[in-house]
Amino acid sequence: MSHQASPTVIGGFVLGALVLVVAAIIIFGSGALLKERVAMVTYFPGSVQGLSVGAQVQFQGVQVGQVTAIGLDYVVEDASFRIPVSYDIWPDAIGVIGEEAADIDPQGFAKRLVVERGLRARLEPVSLVTGQYMVSLGMGTRSLPRYVGGPQRGIEIPAIESTRDRLGDMLQTLPLDDLVSGAAGTLAALRSLLDSGGIQALIAHLDQTVGQIGRLAEDLDSQVGPLAGRLDGTLGRYAALGERLTARVDGLADGLETTAADLGRLSRHLDAQVEPLAARAGNALRQADKTLATVQGALATGSDLRYGLTQFLAEAAAAARSLRNLADYLERHPEALVKGKR
Repeated sequence: MSHQASPTVIGGFVLGALVLVVAAIIIFGSGALLKERVAMVTYFPGSVQGLSVGAQVQFQGVQVGQVTAIGLDYVVEDASFRIPVSYDIWPDAIGVIGEEAADIDPQGFAKRLVVERGLRARLEPVSLVTGQYMVSLGMGTRSLPRYVGGPQRGIEIPAIESTRDRLGDMLQTLPLDDLVSGAAGTLAALRSLLDSGGIQALIAHLDQTVGQIGRLAEDLDSQVGPLAGRLDGTLGRYAALGERLTARVDGLADGLETTAADLGRLSRHLDAQVEPLAARAGNALRQADKTLATVQGALATGSDLRYGLTQFLAEAAAAARSLRNLADYLERHPEALVKGKR
């Protein structure tokens, strides 16, 4: 006879299972359900391949949230598609320092960062091997924010084109047909050059050049020995010359020292004689000044000496004229020395 299960026991098992599920979610979800969250959305241009729900949201390499949803919207007005990526930012993951930290509104602060500091979102690879991507937030963009303005899913953070999308655009604009045709032409030219025999001739000429270089190296090796011997002899002569110069320089240095000593003694002797000579020279100059003053007083205008000198010079001049006249007369009449003047 079977016993009917007690509803109380069944209810206890169900309640315990629910508690375990909630605890597992809290533990394995790193407590994300208990964190304060700020909902944000970004409309990324291009592909979001590699981005999945639960991917990290990082700000300059620090995780500050995670992706919660990836959607696909069709805009009827312009017949285009756009991809909204929703993610939560955890304010508790960002420390705020300052006296007014408690008064900061996370949503208003995020909007100000977009307008004033250029906050933008970009897709960045987590691993090139696995191809996984994450949402990377950064500031410093100077361009004006471009809002899509879709359904209200949270604060819209403008997007920046990812490196993968820019590389794809560059590849699309490359003239691949021209590049392929140019490469094919280059290969054809190389093939024709190889078939023409010019490469073989160049290789043969290169072999000859290498042989000539080898013979030149051998000649140089044969000349190195004699050249080294002559170089050793020259160095020996230079060494001997250096020794002789050193000996002469030593003797010259001794002579210079003796000369310097003699000059020192002469200088000291002159210093001892300068003061007496200067005194005697001063006395001679003062005596000369007195003599000049006496001469100037004797030769002054109206003095007896000057008058006497003037009379003497006048008489001397008259006597000189008389002698000149006598000499002229005797030159014309030399017989006057015997007969006398008539």
